[in-house]
Amino acid sequence: MTLQELKTTDEILEYFDLKFQFSKFFDSEKISPLTPEEKFLSQLEFSLMNRGAEDKEAFICEFLIVPFLREIWQRHPGKLSLFSHITIKTDDFHLIPDYIISSKSPRGLKKLHRPLLLTIEAKDEKFEQGWSQALLQLLACQKLNKTDKLPVHAIVTTGDIWQFGKIKGKQFIRHPLPISIENPGKLLGILDHFFSECERAIETYTEFE
Repeated sequence: MTLQELKTTDEILEYFDLKFQFSKFFDSEKISPLTPEEKFLSQLEFSLMNRGAEDKEAFICEFLIVPFLREIWQRHPGKLSLFSHITIKTDDFHLIPDYIISSKSPRGLKKLHRPLLLTIEAKDEKFEQGWSQALLQLLACQKLNKTDKLPVHAIVTTGDIWQFGKIKGKQFIRHPLPISIENPGKLLGILDHFFSECERAIETYTEFE
């Protein structure tokens, strides 16, 4: 089987000799929720109330996923950059995550530097297919980072339901409990936790330079 033929998580794990586990690698109960501003909540409610059966990928990305990512990115502007639908290119991979959080380039230009967190929409609520795509993209991020010791996190979401995972070394881990958009403050708090994890990774990355 070639890299281009890999479709399922099991095939990817075997091809790259990875281990998998479900693990509560963060404790959502210990993460404090953030209180959303009234404007954020009213815009979210408007989007949900005016979503139609024919609204698909673009609507979910623009009106449900991006507002949450942007809200948290604004809390971490100093060290992190958010990218939308840019291509990851390595010798083995040519992939386009929906969104990537990267450390800022030391030269000041907005340029993908060290990818630390990616977000993928689970199209038609097909989470397992979304996680297979996410795993390949996580491996591509490891290649770009030139180390497998730096953890790279991933989110797979329908916009309504958000699932979380990460890769470090040869271990692919998924958190077993999803978070719902029904509790926007809790979701914002968890996203803020992951952005903070990205910042901590930047601070420890110098040992791999």
